[in-house]
Amino acid sequence: MTTGLILNTRAPLYQERFHDAFGDLPWAIFDCAVARPEPAGDMHTPTPRAFDALIFTSQIAIMAWVPSGGWLNKKVYAVGEGTAQAAVAAGYTNVIQTGLNVDDMRRYLATADFGTAFYPSADEVSADLSLEFPGRIRREVAYKMVPRADLPQQIITPALKGTPIVAPLFSRRAADILSGLLGKAGITADNARITAIGISANVFASDTGPWRHRVAAEQPTLEALVAKTGEMIESLSA
Repeated sequence: MTTGLILNTRAPLYQERFHDAFGDLPWAIFDCAVARPEPAGDMHTPTPRAFDALIFTSQIAIMAWVPSGGWLNKKVYAVGEGTAQAAVAAGYTNVIQTGLNVDDMRRYLATADFGTAFYPSADEVSADLSLEFPGRIRREVAYKMVPRADLPQQIITPALKGTPIVAPLFSRRAADILSGLLGKAGITADNARITAIGISANVFASDTGPWRHRVAAEQPTLEALVAKTGEMIESLSA
């Protein structure tokens, strides 16, 4: 049976959850965050009196932006179970999970009962909700994701020796960064066996990538991504 690696590209904040989710699969996990969060030093935080809601589309935003007490009682709209749980853990008292992804949130907000919402986010987002809801949502950059410079040799060497590697990917940005890092290391679809597994097809919208295989989960959930990763491991191990 062929043995390979599961490449965890997520930031350290998500590492424990990743291991909990993928740890029962038969291949070892190698942690290699493709980007690290850095706070935005010039962020302007408005007074909470001007807003009746908050929007979070990532757990990192919750950790990067530390609000004063006046924000904690605001209604919070959160993408995904993990973000909603992080908001509750941070002390927010009225948290609403709007669905699984930003598309679900977009549909939810279209009919949601709020006046104005404050949206602390990364410098790059897959959808700028402040542009989609002008006058109702104000976005401020709370943090930026800084890409790593190179892949570690512990990934480059086995990849170039033909070790199969599966990379579960949660965002288009992660796919783009990983693709660039693999290319920089001279890893291509012809000389390596890298399988990219997106949490949705949108992960690959702007990226062809040096993948031997490229597939998407059946649903945009962590559980579906784990299931698809297990399927690919079984296929590649045969």
